[in-house]
Amino acid sequence: MPANNDQNFEDFLNKAKSSSRTKWVVVGLIVLFFAALIFVSIDWVFGALVHTRKEVSVPDITKKSITQALNMLATNNLAMKQAGVEFAQDVPPGSILRQIPSAGSTVREGRVIRVWISQGDEMVFVPNTVGSDLRSAQLAVRQAGLLVDKVDNAYSLTYEKGLIVAQNPKPDSMVQKGEKVSLVLSNGAPPASVVLVPNFKSKKLAEATLWASSQNINLIIKEDANSVFPNGTIAEQRPEADSQIAPGTNLEVIVSRRETADNEKSYHLHYEMPQGKNASRVRVVVEDATGEMEIMNETKQPGSKIDLEIPYTDRAAVRVFVDGILVREREVE
Repeated sequence: MPANNDQNFEDFLNKAKSSSRTKWVVVGLIVLFFAALIFVSIDWVFGALVHTRKEVSVPDITKKSITQALNMLATNNLAMKQAGVEFAQDVPPGSILRQIPSAGSTVREGRVIRVWISQGDEMVFVPNTVGSDLRSAQLAVRQAGLLVDKVDNAYSLTYEKGLIVAQNPKPDSMVQKGEKVSLVLSNGAPPASVVLVPNFKSKKLAEATLWASSQNINLIIKEDANSVFPNGTIAEQRPEADSQIAPGTNLEVIVSRRETADNEKSYHLHYEMPQGKNASRVRVVVEDATGEMEIMNETKQPGSKIDLEIPYTDRAAVRVFVDGILVREREVE
């Protein structure tokens, strides 16, 4: 009798488990049905919403400012997104260079139009070709993304025959990529019938006075009380060195006549340019308690000598840069 009771109880448990599994299967099927129903409903609703949006034509917003482009797109219920920036010669900076979808395309309201913004013309630095031979100068110009316009010839006291004596635009100026650069090639020293102005910068006034007298040139002297050059030395000249000048014309020099401090001293800088093929840009700066001053910024030939009297107060650092590289630094006191 007890054995029958155990069997009956076990049958009862099995039926209960089977009934429970059936219930959960039914519940799962019901949940899946409603999930599918909700998904289909949402998809239908969104599809209906999208397809109820009007179709509009994409306006042409190229060459328009960002503000103008946004206003034009807003009129058609369209949006805009920046996809990138690019250089462009004919489109002002900050204007739309190109767009996707293109102008005239038919899209539905709410579409995002991708645009590329113009950065304007690409700007590049003009290389310094002064002192280089013609082939090297032409190569430097092309490598900078510029074009050689024309090559003129001129006599020079500073540069030997076959080297570049001048260029336009000036070295280190910024111009649009593709601009033209004019070069002037040295014909060497002039004949006796041609008079060229020597380089008097950083020289004593007496040297310019003596030369002007010997060449029957009118020397016009002006003074600069704010010059960084030592008193009595020439800071600027007009015309510039190597310019052709005729007897009876004027040479204007600006002489340093600045006030000197009681504790001002002078340091004589002597530097010889290394031998090489091309000329180099030389900068001489001095830094003391009053700040940093540029004493020289010129192109110098290989092997040429630099002799400067540099004023300073208290302790100072004198630095010489050749083509942007520091080649000498001297602490003076």
